Amino acid sequence: MPDLFVAPKKETETEEPKVSEPKTTLPNVVPPESKGGSLSAFMTYPDSVRFNTQEDEEQIVMLLRKHWITNIPWMLFSVILLLVPTVILPLLLTQKVLPPIPANLTLIISLFWYLCTTGFILVNFIGWYFNVYIVTNERIIDVDFYQLLYKRLASTRIAKIQDLSYKLGGVVRAIFDYGDVNIQTAGTEANFCFEAVPHPEQVVRAIGEMTEKSEENV
Repeated sequence: MPDLFVAPKKETETEEPKVSEPKTTLPNVVPPESKGGSLSAFMTYPDSVRFNTQEDEEQIVMLLRKHWITNIPWMLFSVILLLVPTVILPLLLTQKVLPPIPANLTLIISLFWYLCTTGFILVNFIGWYFNVYIVTNERIIDVDFYQLLYKRLASTRIAKIQDLSYKLGGVVRAIFDYGDVNIQTAGTEANFCFEAVPHPEQVVRAIGEMTEKSEENV
């Protein structure tokens, strides 16, 4: 499985806790009590989540995924695929659309079909779960997984953010409050796009507040 999330570090009994001020003040527009579950598309201040490049003094402010509603197309298609061996195939055989198939061959085809369908569901779910956007008190991080084998990680410091905007268009996006957050930076990665994330206005406000405070601390 991808090693994006790792267990939080535990301090030994002899190790004294480190007391230090974060480099960037945490935003007031993201309340700590709005934490979501592990399958949430909008998590704030998750205590039990760490990522493999997280620095010692770095705190996760937001962990974002695409809104859950974006999963509906492939979920509906998966339901149709699951119904093929039990409903659609027998119907086609009854109506003589297909030639008669021996029972043993039907069983083999059904098992192979379910195996492929399970793989389809697994790939889509893992793709949604592990493609995340992380906002910390020091950086923004975009993690993309491709076909379970390739990982692309791009990050930039909060202080390098130059422009923020979001796009929320369409009836469905307006009803469920999700949209695209566009971030322009002065780093090697010129542009970041958080696609179809929940509460884009709140995300932009939080990042904007942290950017302003980082500029004040320079």
